Amino acid sequence: MKIIASIILLFSFVITAQEPVAWGGVTPLSQGKDQKTQFPNLLSLESRYTLFYQYVQSLEKSFPLSLQSSNAEGRTKSIVVGFDKERVTGGKFGDNCLWQYNLSARVILFELEGMTVLQAHPVGRSRNYVDDPKNCSEEKRDKKRDRFRFCQILLGLETDSKYSQEEVMKSCENIQLDDLGNGMIKEVGNIVANLDISDKRNIRFAGIGDVNITDRALGILSGKEGFVSHPFHSVGGKFDKQSYKDWISQYFVKAISTKLDVPLVAPFAGGLGNSAFMTLEDGSDVVLTLPELDYSFDILIRGFAKSLVDETAQREAWIYGSYLTVDFGGMIGKESSKVKNGYVFKTVKDDFLNDWREFDNSVQQLAQEYADQLIKTDKKWVPQHTNMKYKDGKKYFSYIKEKLDSAK
Repeated sequence: MKIIASIILLFSFVITAQEPVAWGGVTPLSQGKDQKTQFPNLLSLESRYTLFYQYVQSLEKSFPLSLQSSNAEGRTKSIVVGFDKERVTGGKFGDNCLWQYNLSARVILFELEGMTVLQAHPVGRSRNYVDDPKNCSEEKRDKKRDRFRFCQILLGLETDSKYSQEEVMKSCENIQLDDLGNGMIKEVGNIVANLDISDKRNIRFAGIGDVNITDRALGILSGKEGFVSHPFHSVGGKFDKQSYKDWISQYFVKAISTKLDVPLVAPFAGGLGNSAFMTLEDGSDVVLTLPELDYSFDILIRGFAKSLVDETAQREAWIYGSYLTVDFGGMIGKESSKVKNGYVFKTVKDDFLNDWREFDNSVQQLAQEYADQLIKTDKKWVPQHTNMKYKDGKKYFSYIKEKLDSAK
C-alpha cells in the first residue's frame, strides 16, 4: 500500500508541477483600421472566443491552461491563435463562376516576458464554391452567404445546401460546443492539446527563410503563356505575389513539421516579416517577435508546365508540372537541390479545367513527398524528382534531418 500511495503522490506532483500556461485568445495578426475589412466574419462572430477556449479545455493536456489576466501564478508562457487570412478569391472562368474561401491562422506559443515566439503551428482550410455566373463579381457576390461559408470552415459544417437566414442563425450564430464538426476550431484544439511546452533542449530554431519567384514563374502566375492570373492569389484580377509566397511557406512548414514532429518558424503572413501586432483576449496590445533562424529553407519558385499525356475519345490525362529549388542550411553554407513534380489529373474530354487548382495540387504533393524523403530517402524518387543522383540526394536529406533534429 505504501508503494501504491507513493506512486499516486508522485503522479500527482508531476501533474501539479506542470507549468501553467495562459490562454491569450483569438485575434487577427494585423493592426489598425483595416482589421474589419480584412477579417469581417472573424471579428463579428462573438462566440469565437468561448468556442475555441471551451473546446481546448475539453481535451486532455499535459499542462494547465487558464485565461490570461496577468503574469502571476508562475505563468511565463501563453498561447494565442493568430489569424493571418480570411479571404474570398476567384471569379468567372469561361461559363463558370468559381470562388475559394480561405481561412488560415497559426497556433503560437510565446514567452510572456519579451513576447518572443517559441513555436508556431500553421492551420488553414480552403473550400471551393460554384456560384451563379450572373452575380460573379466581388461587388455582387452574396456577402451573407460568405458569412455562412466562413462558419462552415471554422465550425465544421459540411454543406450549404440548407442555406437560409434561419440556418445561419441556428448553425453559425447560436452553435454550441457539442454541435462542432471537423472544422478549424477542432484542428486548433488538437494542436494545443499536443503542444510540448517544456523548455527547448536546444536553443536552435529552423524555419522558412527567403521565398522568391523567378521572372518566368511570376509571368505565368500573373497570366502569361496561355494561363489566367492565379485566381486564388489575385486581388482585383492582379496576381498577389506576397499571398502566394505566404501559401508556399505555410504549406511546406505544415508538411515538414507534421511528418517530423519539429516546430518550424514561418514569417508572418502579409509581408509582416518577423514581427506581428495583435490584441489579446484581455484587451492588451502586444507585438510578437519571431526568433532568428539557425537553419532555414530558402525556396525559389522556378516555373510551371502543363501537358497532355494521354487521350481517348472520352477522356484526357494532363500532367501539371511544378518546379522549385530548395536550399537549406545556416549562416556558413547551404545545401541546394532542384525539385520538381508532375501531378496527373484525369478528366472527361472538353470539360472545364481549373489549371491553378491542379498546379496547387502539384506543389502540395511535392511538399508532402519532399518531407517523406527526410524520414526515408527513396532510391527512385530522388533521380525522378531532383537534379541529384541517389547518393547525393541521400546526403542532402540526411543533412537536413540532422539539423532539424537539433532544433527540436
